[in-house]
Amino acid sequence: MTPWLKRLQHRFSPRRMLLGIESNRPLEGGGADALVCVVGRGLCLFTRVDASKAPDKERRNVAALAVRRAAPFSDPEFGVAWEADGHGAAWYWSRSRVLELLAERGVQARRTEFVPEALYTGSTAVDDGIELLELNEGIEARVWREARLVADRWWPALPAAADWQAFLRSAGMADAASAAVPSALPAAVARQPWSRRGKSRMALSGLSGLERHLPRLGLGLGLLAVLVASAQLGSILRSRIDIWQARQAAEALDEPLKRILAARETSDRDLAAISQVLALHPGRGAVVLLAEARRLLPGRDWQIRQWNQPTPERIEVTLVMPDADPQKLVASWEGSPMFADVTTELLTRSGEVVIRANVVADTATAASP
Repeated sequence: MTPWLKRLQHRFSPRRMLLGIESNRPLEGGGADALVCVVGRGLCLFTRVDASKAPDKERRNVAALAVRRAAPFSDPEFGVAWEADGHGAAWYWSRSRVLELLAERGVQARRTEFVPEALYTGSTAVDDGIELLELNEGIEARVWREARLVADRWWPALPAAADWQAFLRSAGMADAASAAVPSALPAAVARQPWSRRGKSRMALSGLSGLERHLPRLGLGLGLLAVLVASAQLGSILRSRIDIWQARQAAEALDEPLKRILAARETSDRDLAAISQVLALHPGRGAVVLLAEARRLLPGRDWQIRQWNQPTPERIEVTLVMPDADPQKLVASWEGSPMFADVTTELLTRSGEVVIRANVVADTATAASP
């Protein structure tokens, strides 16, 4: 495991503490606000539990009932080392007494899980034999028969021979009368229970069985937090990149857009100037144009049917003129200083001819002050 994963696991793992009759002793654990309180053997009592006839999911309730019947106090909590056939060894204690000791010693935690010390000391269950363990406070004796813990007792110090022999007789040992007190073996508090099933079942505690899962849970939560933070950071970074690209594109479009706007502004200004000049340009009156047209038409055998001047610079004259000669009309009108770009159109059915021409500006009038 890499160092940062170890630090992360330590951060989310609960603290561990051994609660004894006389003092507390910190154990190897994590740095989270949660606390696993290992209740010293001197604060616990022992009993056997038979839940062989109950379903697995009901064994906890059976154990709770058996502990309540055996306990000399009204608020027991307990831990059980279950065996394959539904029997178990249970250690129980008074919740109020344990909480009182924690309060007197100033121990505080956001949440606390209680487990018995007996589940975390000693070797894995043996087939047959006797164990005498030297604990942090006191001495614990265990009798095993067919890999089943049948008896367990605690003394504040190494027991006298009589007390030892009485314990063996209560456990059904045949040679109890002549048995000598063996040497006690030091027993450290392990991180995992020695129970064959690898877990203790706790009653009256909402944190039952969570101790060994808390490091993994903390590690998983830490990794999830890292993934969420990475996703958010990636989203923020992506949005920043999009904003930067948009700004770059806008700046790239600025110069062509400025040139287009400048050209349009210049065109509008020039158009306004031209309009002002055209407004000052003198035009020829309709009477003058009509008089000139009469002068240019040959003879008297003609009649103006329609005179149209759609703009000051353009006229259209419809004449009734028998035997009209378009070429002569064009030549005559082109020779006038008032008309240019003269065209004719014969309407043979009605005997009409249409003359179209541009009106030439009166330059002499325009030049005069």
